[in-house]
Amino acid sequence: MVWGDLNTLLEEERESELSILRHSLGRLNSSQLALKIEVKSLSSENVKLRQRIYTLETNLSDLIKKLSENKKIKKLIE
Repeated sequence: MVWGDLNTLLEEERESELSILRHSLGRLNSSQLALKIEVKSLSSENVKLRQRIYTLETNLSDLIKKLSENKKIKKLIE
């Protein structure tokens, strides 16, 4: 009894460690949610960029085709 109740001391230490772990888990869950939102946003942006690239490639292809059909420009190219 002079040193105190060992079981009570150990229980308090466990509760303290458990509290720290719960806090850490809460922060990890928040970080995970933020990362999921960021990934979703980046995926959406990726789709938009792919569409823009496709449009640019199509427009460039059409322009090259039109230029190659133009006899004056075709002579310049050759």
